[in-house]
Amino acid sequence: MSGIGKNYIKLAANSADLCAFMVVCRHGQLSSAAREMQLSQPSLSQRIKNLETAVGRTLFVRTSKGVETTREGLELHRRIAKPLKQVADGYLEFSERSLSNKVLISVDHAFASFWLVPRLPRMREDLGAIDICVLSSQEPKENAGSDTDIVIHMAEPGLATSGDTLLLAEEVSAICSPKFKQEHPDIKSPEDLSKDPAFLLHLNSPTTDTPWCSWPDWLAHFGTPTRLLRKETVFSNYEMIVQAAIGGQGVALGWNGLIDKHIIEFELTKLFAETLSTDRGYFIRKMQPDPSDATLALHDWIIQELRSS
Repeated sequence: MSGIGKNYIKLAANSADLCAFMVVCRHGQLSSAAREMQLSQPSLSQRIKNLETAVGRTLFVRTSKGVETTREGLELHRRIAKPLKQVADGYLEFSERSLSNKVLISVDHAFASFWLVPRLPRMREDLGAIDICVLSSQEPKENAGSDTDIVIHMAEPGLATSGDTLLLAEEVSAICSPKFKQEHPDIKSPEDLSKDPAFLLHLNSPTTDTPWCSWPDWLAHFGTPTRLLRKETVFSNYEMIVQAAIGGQGVALGWNGLIDKHIIEFELTKLFAETLSTDRGYFIRKMQPDPSDATLALHDWIIQELRSS
């Protein structure tokens, strides 16, 4: 191990000079080699001198046409040309691929937890070597940075732009655990919920104008008075609300397309047959003016996945 470490230390001390050596060998001139390396000719000459001092050999001799590689220089070139080119090519390919294949998605907590994250393994399997970074927040559009590639957000159609594509129309039901429903047979209609609002599990919002359905919206749609509705249990993200509902702590709002798995697995059930459909929904948007191939592939994959489900 110590031998390997010594090799790397020696290479690190001379790596820039070795690259200069390779370029000069190819050009046979210091002036043209200096232009390719974006160095002044004196700086390039110094790199060659440093390398000759390090190896204790003369690598080039000056001629009327430029420089000529000595026998020792040819020997060094024979030993390092192929592996050094492989390192240079490999590093360039890796660095460019890493940049172009990284996709940053800004998405709200609910969509990230219940739709996106469960599909990440299959997404990677289908799309190959894409680095997917997920930034979840309550307001993904507002929290998207300049490096964000894709935003998935809830919005009304009037606030969606021409670059937005609808993923999921908002359809919301009252959901609870099967045990909770069995233990409260007296709750038979949305109006019954307003009589004991302590059962309602609320999602806290950073603003009063939420882009998603709230309990007052849902109950009002079915003609239930909400002026005396109080918030007893409030959570900061939707994942906690779903876990509380599964644990029998109360009734939550459930978005079709997000909580389907929990319904299928009988962890949750719809408390009533009533479902509220709004003109809002989840939209997806490409944020960069010139999106990468990886961004386009991921964007289209998400759309296709939702349309085929």
